[in-house]
Amino acid sequence: MQALNDQVLGSRILQAGAAGSKPNEAPGSLLTQLSNADSFVSRGVLLLQAAAFLVALTLQSMTTDPHTFPFSSVPALFLLTMLLAHALLKRALLSLRAGPISVHVLMLIVLLGALFLGELREAATVALLISASEWILSRAHGAVEAALQQSLVGAATHATRLAAAGAPRGNAVAVRIVDLLPGDVVLLRCGEVIPTDGCVLHSDGMMVDEASVTGEALPADKPVGSLLLSGTLVAAGVAEVECTARAEDSFQGRMQSAVNEARCSSSQTEEFINRFAAVYTPFVVVGSTLLALITGDLGRGLTALVAACPCAIVGAAPVVQACAFVRLLSDLQVLVKNARALEALAQLTKLAVDKTGTLTWGCFELSEASVLAPDGSREELLKLLAAVESRDSHPLAGCLVRSHVGCAAAYSAGKGPAALPAVDNFTRVESMGVWGIIGGKVIGAGSAGFLEAMAIDLPEEAVRQRRVWEATGSAFTPVYMTVDDDVVMVLRLEDEVRADAAAAVACLQSLGIQLAVLSGDTQRAADVVAAQVGIQEVLGKLKPLDKQAWVQKKQGLLDTGVGDEKEPSDPEPGLKFPLLRTLERVGQDGSSTTRRPQEVVGMLGDGLNDGPALAAADVGIAISSGLQLTTEAAHVVLGSGGSVLLRFARAVRLARRCRALITQNLVFAFTAKLLALSLAATGDLTLTLGVLCDIGSLLLVLLNSLRPLFWALEESSRQ
Repeated sequence: MQALNDQVLGSRILQAGAAGSKPNEAPGSLLTQLSNADSFVSRGVLLLQAAAFLVALTLQSMTTDPHTFPFSSVPALFLLTMLLAHALLKRALLSLRAGPISVHVLMLIVLLGALFLGELREAATVALLISASEWILSRAHGAVEAALQQSLVGAATHATRLAAAGAPRGNAVAVRIVDLLPGDVVLLRCGEVIPTDGCVLHSDGMMVDEASVTGEALPADKPVGSLLLSGTLVAAGVAEVECTARAEDSFQGRMQSAVNEARCSSSQTEEFINRFAAVYTPFVVVGSTLLALITGDLGRGLTALVAACPCAIVGAAPVVQACAFVRLLSDLQVLVKNARALEALAQLTKLAVDKTGTLTWGCFELSEASVLAPDGSREELLKLLAAVESRDSHPLAGCLVRSHVGCAAAYSAGKGPAALPAVDNFTRVESMGVWGIIGGKVIGAGSAGFLEAMAIDLPEEAVRQRRVWEATGSAFTPVYMTVDDDVVMVLRLEDEVRADAAAAVACLQSLGIQLAVLSGDTQRAADVVAAQVGIQEVLGKLKPLDKQAWVQKKQGLLDTGVGDEKEPSDPEPGLKFPLLRTLERVGQDGSSTTRRPQEVVGMLGDGLNDGPALAAADVGIAISSGLQLTTEAAHVVLGSGGSVLLRFARAVRLARRCRALITQNLVFAFTAKLLALSLAATGDLTLTLGVLCDIGSLLLVLLNSLRPLFWALEESSRQ
């Protein structure tokens, strides 16, 4: 009975693995056991250090005769405290072997210097404080790491497999997700996390909560043939799903890789700090040595050395950036691929915005079709048009196909109209239109630019019809259908502006960001949408390379004398910018080349025709569904559901606030160092207090860096 309940009802969400195992870990995994053991040993060593030190201090304060037992054991206890700080010696030696002098080398010098002076208590104090700070740092980094992993969409560890790939159905068995192969069939029930990407074979009212991926609050219905993303949650129903990817190649695996790459990357600020520390640290050693030689006081030199240690300076940025990645991914469904992209997002001054699929939903509907051919049948023409457009992936193509076949699921099930005719020699004419051969006739569809490229005249009747539609004042996209060399039908397609577009534009403009609409649609359609959302600079009828050239011009990469005006010979509005051989952009690995600094330019688009502009921008932002969430062209990827534009505006605010927090950390760290150095140089600071100042400033910087984890998004969006 229990087995039947498990298979049919499936109400237990976390029934994977041994009791008490964490949902994001494979139960009993070797890495988990080693991590737990290492944490236990580190904690035990620190407690033993603290116990030895406290006992030594207590015994030392209880007598004036240190030669009697147990008081004679005080030096040994102090030495034990120092010996238990063996991790410091190991890290210092590794640092010396790697090249530059690190903070661990400085601390080791201070420890050995205290021993040389015979100050056992001071040396033991230094050792204990260093060990305590290292443990606190590891715990803090562990907390950030845990938050970063939890910011990913939910993870499962086991799944119920009904059949292995290529094998007949058997008994349902629980298998580890890492053992699933493409072709395996698994059973998914309400409340379970989808283990790997798959395709629905059979669905009994299945609905999936994809909020953690796309930001869409409402669960999505998943009929037969629907694609599923690993890590999303079954909100209702039961389904049999065929796996289409291994766990490491699934959406969840790709997200994990992207997050790890982002975490390991460095921003320009962080790289500058590291370069500064590489020069500053040897300078500190030389300066402390000179101070000891001039004053004849080795203790003062050691105190200056530890007081000037750049721990807090080096730690000013990394934790803040990690916390920013956590909040952006978990709360805003914004994936930032590297730290340089995060920094560019915070410094954004100009933003180009695509219209279709960005300011609008990109879900076109055919509102009217005017047949121009005297003997043309509307239904027959729509059928031919759907056949050609079914070979294309543009949003307009999907609308034109739906206008004939209707519901895709019904059509796939054979409940729609007859099958579409075969298309030969299908060709896409840049981003302007498509054509193909059906029954010996050339069937095409596209914009006015497509007609020009195909050397087809636009009839006066089509121009009159377009002007009638323009008189209504609404935004629409005209599409012209051609048969051979004649325009036989003109269609009116309409798209809806996103509900949050105007509010998001106002939010971005309040940050001082200048926005411009770059659209491949007609100038009039772009003007109408831009007016609705509050953007003044509008450019229509642009090709993908024209958008790239606009970005380059704003970056200061184009030759002088090139303006926004069209060329006199150009019959349509648009840009005809020359392309440059080299670009300055934020690379996927965080690298960049040199260009004349002018503006930090971003490009926000849906990733379909915006690839060149996304790659050329200082920060390219793509709105994509989960299946394309790790698109290569963009540096920042937004989940497409919900109030995506408002989420992006909040992401910019959050990035700016985190950048301000890094500046705050640096100001505090430098101020603390200057104050401690001044006291050390005058002899008013003891070695123990110097260590406390260094470690205390580091811990305060660390605590301040963790604040983004606790910021309210509403608060961060107001500041």
